[in-house]
Amino acid sequence: MARFLISDHHFGHANIIDYCDRPFSSVGEMDTTLLNRHYETVDADDLLVHLGDVAMDMSTGEDTIAYFSQLDGDLLVRGNHDVGLNPEDAPFPVVDHCTLSHDGYEFYCTHRPADVPETWDGWVLHGHHHNNDTETFPFVAHDRRRVNVSSELLDFRPLRLDALTALLDECPDGSRFRDVDAASECLDRGE
Repeated sequence: MARFLISDHHFGHANIIDYCDRPFSSVGEMDTTLLNRHYETVDADDLLVHLGDVAMDMSTGEDTIAYFSQLDGDLLVRGNHDVGLNPEDAPFPVVDHCTLSHDGYEFYCTHRPADVPETWDGWVLHGHHHNNDTETFPFVAHDRRRVNVSSELLDFRPLRLDALTALLDECPDGSRFRDVDAASECLDRGE
């Protein structure tokens, strides 16, 4: 059983295609691709921690529950577009934040990095900023000990937690990688 991370699927959200320059011609194509990449990556016995904004679901929570159930998700850290979801109505745990540990790393998991307590001294896993400001919020900001798991930066595939910690072990101090592809290219070159 592996643990996987991702945020900001925004299922059913037409405006996100233009807002984040997603490579999809329609919401249907986007939703199908997001689900297919999930199923290609995550096995049924794996654990999925989603860092918010499953769907554009500001009122009832029904879309969030439906899509998260299709992902067979295990834990939802609620994002700003999941506000319609009452945690008591969900058939899965819904929290505002959590912590994860793996291979000596401690991670504070939140949707918005602005919500991290000032006293937190470990790494931060977050979403919310998508691919709109990768200078400030890249996939990996080793110098700030932050990882942005917005789906656009992960090629719309959940990221294995053990693969992330292995990547962080290899990252030179102060390194910053725009997205998962840039991190792979750099490390493949031995930089």
